[in-house]
Amino acid sequence: MEISSVCVAGGGVMGMGILRSFAAAGFDCRLLSRDPAAPKPGLPAGVRRIGRAEGPPPDLLIESIPEDLALKRDFLAGIEAAWGGRCIIASNTSVLPLQELADALAHPARFCGLHYMQPAETFAYAELIAVRQSDPAMLGAVEAALARTGKQALRLNRPVPGALINRLQHAMANEAYHLIQEGVVDAATVDLVVRRMLGPRMAVTGLIEQKDLSGLGTHAASQAGLVPLLHQGGEAASFVLDLPQRGETGADAGLGFYDWRAADPAAYRAFATHFFARFLALQAEVEAARPAVAPQPRRHPG
Repeated sequence: MEISSVCVAGGGVMGMGILRSFAAAGFDCRLLSRDPAAPKPGLPAGVRRIGRAEGPPPDLLIESIPEDLALKRDFLAGIEAAWGGRCIIASNTSVLPLQELADALAHPARFCGLHYMQPAETFAYAELIAVRQSDPAMLGAVEAALARTGKQALRLNRPVPGALINRLQHAMANEAYHLIQEGVVDAATVDLVVRRMLGPRMAVTGLIEQKDLSGLGTHAASQAGLVPLLHQGGEAASFVLDLPQRGETGADAGLGFYDWRAADPAAYRAFATHFFARFLALQAEVEAARPAVAPQPRRHPG
């Protein structure tokens, strides 16, 4: 079940990033989009553009179309009608229910989630999410294809809303927004703590391994005492939902959590990209040195 040809459905920012990662690794690539004749800056040389599922099926189709469940179900039904069970289908969604998408397919054993983070061609990881029917050999083939693009698969044994990365970051953001809304702290202080305290430590020892180093007696006592007191209201912070309703959608709009009106968002993005690359280079050194001193992982009961 070796993968040598890939078709990415959806020519947005995420889809194009995914496509570039496979094209750069030498895969035979196609882009499936609603308007194959529209200009596509950054499209790698040699990538064929198609407007519908036609010709020989690719080994792997990655769906990265808008996040609408009905739209995705109709699209995947059309893919199966055209290419049957002859290609692996992976969805890039991290929010919509993967198991529901799988259950509607004629060949769910050849379906999985494959969630990238932006920018898709830069991050060294992608979430590979099994559904109940996923063929283990198929998952292995997708993992091997990811490895050829320089990415490590983060395996999830079953779908959960938000997968792993978004679920973790939204859990942290939810508590931060609650503290901001309650007037306990401001956004700049939250970001300072994450950048200067949590970020550097987690970049070396992660979230959970650090607790072993600190001692689990104190940590378990803190969990028992603090978790019941965390914000668990079941609703997003109202001030966060209000921002886009007022047109305050972030840097390019001039206002968001911060005031960008006197700043240059393009210059700040360039600044962030430059230093992010430097952090990634340092982190690669950390990961290369870890195996010589790191503990062995354990499997804990669910």
